[in-house]
This record gives sequence, structure tokens and C-alpha cells, in this order.
Amino acid sequence: MLNFMTPGSGAVKPLSLEAHEAWTRRVSQAGCLVEPWRCDLSSGAFVVGSRTLAVLGLRRNPCGIIDLVRAYDEGDRSTILNILERATESSSSFCFSTTIRSGTGHPSPLYCIGNSTLRERGAEGSLEGVFALPETGKLSA
Repeated sequence: MLNFMTPGSGAVKPLSLEAHEAWTRRVSQAGCLVEPWRCDLSSGAFVVGSRTLAVLGLRRNPCGIIDLVRAYDEGDRSTILNILERATESSSSFCFSTTIRSGTGHPSPLYCIGNSTLRERGAEGSLEGVFALPETGKLSA
């Protein structure tokens, strides 16, 4: 487990490319598979990487926030939704960690690192970042 994120924890900071890059570097160095994701705030549609989609047990891309959150540990869901909501209030850098169950039922960490970029007119903008999962062989989809 990475020491900067334990399951159910997270952070929201003012938009900072340095924070995003440092967090992403740490998950890469920890031996995680890193896949990009993106969410268009006007539609609420998330597009995630194929490995992440499979591990989360999702069948279609794009997917919605409810589809993603259902795959997360129930105890972490409100924290994660709060982080994402705060990230849509102002351009931010954010991260969170949760536990998911692989196809075999074994728990595994999932890390999310992202940025929100908002336009002046309400719900326009995007969230984008990476999901990080243990490398192939350490988690079965």
C-alpha cells in the first residue's frame, strides 16, 4: 500500500500540475499499472482504460459516476463522492484511494489521481487523470 494514500482517504488541492505529476510518479514507482481516464462534466460520462473497465467489472465505455462508485468499497463511497464534488467546484488537483474486489473476489487497492479544469459557465469543463492498479499478475480481472 502506498504510504500517501490509505483506503478511504484522499486530498483536494488547488489545481497543481506538480502535485498531479508527483502523485502519478509515486504510483508508477510503486509498481502500479497506470491508465488514463476522462470525464466531460457537461454529460457526466467517464471514459476509462480497458484494464480499469475490466477490473471494475464494467461492461461499457463511457460509463457514469454511479457505475464507477458501485465498484468501490462501500465505506469509501461518500468520501470519494465528496472529493469529486469538491473538484467540480473549482479547478483542482485531487487523489483518492479505495479497495475494490477483483474477479476472484480478492480485495485490491485502486488509486485515482486527477485534475479538474472548469470553465466560467457552470457545469462546463472536465475531470481527467489516471487510475492506478497493481500490475498484471498481482490482481486478476
